[in-house]
Amino acid sequence: MRKFWKTVKVKRKSSNSYEILLDKNVLKTPMKKELIIQNSKIAKEIHNEWNQDKNTLDTDAMIFYGIISTSIDKISNNRILYINDILDFIDTDLICYRAEEPNDLVQWQSKNWDPILLKVEKYINNKIDVFKGIMPSKQNKRIKFKINKILTELSDLEIITLHRITNITGSVFLSLCILNNDKIREKAFELSHLDELWQAENWGFEEEASYNREKINIELNRTMYFLDCLNS
Repeated sequence: MRKFWKTVKVKRKSSNSYEILLDKNVLKTPMKKELIIQNSKIAKEIHNEWNQDKNTLDTDAMIFYGIISTSIDKISNNRILYINDILDFIDTDLICYRAEEPNDLVQWQSKNWDPILLKVEKYINNKIDVFKGIMPSKQNKRIKFKINKILTELSDLEIITLHRITNITGSVFLSLCILNNDKIREKAFELSHLDELWQAENWGFEEEASYNREKINIELNRTMYFLDCLNS
């Protein structure tokens, strides 16, 4: 996107809502809907995303704007769709499918992923199955029922954010721990790229793969920071 404005400002719309001005024009969503932000920290972050000091903007870096816009443009009529999309990860969850060999990778997965499952099992009071290999398997139906109950109680912004984190990490169980602000989030990127990082450590780091991982890491950290701002 080419920059066509000179100034970016946060304007207070009411006692607890804000909008962003590009010069004198009010910033809208991609579907041209009114972009009302009910959080001063999030408003400031969106301001920063649009106040990049270059002529061509990196739209991939506009994480906060993307989450707010998606919430306004799409969630109202598609909330169940987003929830179901998150639930679809239950049977294919990254951390439930374990290597059969080599032994050090098997142990590394267990050491790092088992604590995540134990935490989620406490959330839902239900055992989560772990599978060997990559052939698809099914979790107990009660797991989907109980996680669906958790999701339906979330706000629209929490749903959108969780949806994004789940797609980044490939794990709804890890994402639930992140949503609950568990300390495990400090290692969220490493936990969601465990196999890839293990292979890189053993076989060498490839420059392009390392660059792509860094981009994903930045996106994940920005999305988790959105949760911090949302809950502050």
